[in-house]
Amino acid sequence: MRCYKNNFSTTLVEELALNKKDARLILNEESAELLLQTIPNSHGQHYMRLTLQSADAAEYELIDVYNRYGEDLIICRDGMEDTTLAEWPAGTRILCAPTAQSFQPSQITYVNDRLEIANRNTLVIDARNGKTQILLPIDDVDGETKEWYPVVFTHMHDGDEMLLEVRGVDSADQLPAFINATLLKG
Repeated sequence: MRCYKNNFSTTLVEELALNKKDARLILNEESAELLLQTIPNSHGQHYMRLTLQSADAAEYELIDVYNRYGEDLIICRDGMEDTTLAEWPAGTRILCAPTAQSFQPSQITYVNDRLEIANRNTLVIDARNGKTQILLPIDDVDGETKEWYPVVFTHMHDGDEMLLEVRGVDSADQLPAFINATLLKG
């Protein structure tokens, strides 16, 4: 669930590298405590989208942070909404502001990339990418049909739901093996 904090604005205490996914977001103590109280403790299912902004407001990057153990703000996604990844020095302005995606009637659907097959030959569907996702059909290569990889859902908890549209499948027997999931027939 996406969380908000009206009029939140502060500056970075420590710089952020280009590759900031899974990095700690270091803010002054008062700002960090305010966000830790606003975002429920989770492993990424509750998050806040923040804007990193240059001094002249000409450059910016959107990141998602979550509250880990009630102690740390962790960046779970960077370069959101097609913003450019960048390095950000200490003193960079960071704020919680509405974005174009905030005004969508529903969350933008995430399309899972088959090229990112995880170890153990499984396709991982990460619930942090949204509750509505698409699994594209398997492409034929040189007339050969590829096999489905088993699919595993991550970052979901009891009671969480996700709508996964599986494209290129005509019947239930053509579905991949889903690990920790239930097929709803309708």
